Amino acid sequence: MKDYYQILGVTSDTDEDEVRSRYRKLAMQYHPDRNPDDPEAENRFKEIAEAYGVLTDPVKRRQYDTARASGGPWNHNGNAEGFTYSQEDILRDLFQDPRFQQMFQGLLREFQRSGFRASSRFVRKSFFGGKGLFIGGLFMFGSIAGPALLRSAGSSLGGKNSLLTNLGNVVGTLLGGSRKNEPPAEQKHKTSADDLTYLTSLTIEELQQGKTIQVVAQGPDGQEMLKVKIPPNSRPGSRLRLRGKGRINDKGRGDLYLQLEQV
Repeated sequence: MKDYYQILGVTSDTDEDEVRSRYRKLAMQYHPDRNPDDPEAENRFKEIAEAYGVLTDPVKRRQYDTARASGGPWNHNGNAEGFTYSQEDILRDLFQDPRFQQMFQGLLREFQRSGFRASSRFVRKSFFGGKGLFIGGLFMFGSIAGPALLRSAGSSLGGKNSLLTNLGNVVGTLLGGSRKNEPPAEQKHKTSADDLTYLTSLTIEELQQGKTIQVVAQGPDGQEMLKVKIPPNSRPGSRLRLRGKGRINDKGRGDLYLQLEQV
């Protein structure tokens, strides 16, 4: 039987507000675009939503606690008798909860500011295997998951195609001045209105060891998925410059910056 408390890193005494806080943090941590080289990240991303769906629903949580304490026998879903919900049941109910929809809207905006996928297509694929969810005759995702908004430009990514662009190991230039007595690189490059910036939150360990992520950019043929490696020993506040991956204009294309932040 899944231990939903362990999945979210909480205890049976944890209240709903703390469960919500833990889910938001873990959803950012396990977004598939933040972990493109981890095949388990997508399952983990769905599993933490499943745990949230149980622990914030008083009826499900009460039934789960009772079944968890009994330790079996097990049903066809791998849960103890008395708790009969499948993952599909839990996620379906979760996405029909107005409280979750409101909270999830804010989480999608955080994904967007980080350059991660946050479209209705991504939500359908991540949680429902590409299948839609209809509520009262309306397609629910249309109301909670629009195209990704770029932080600096305030524009949207409306491309129809998805292109995976592997930029190799270190892409662009880490700004901030890495050589002694060298002026910060920000002073060497004047930003323009066509430059875009994504906020990239990393733990201290990820900043020290390096981290590979994916971000969404708008290319001439639609959306591009850019695979970027954050170099080891990066500093909070520094920026990674991806030349020619910003907003398209009649003269070419601006640059895309990843603003590194420590969480």
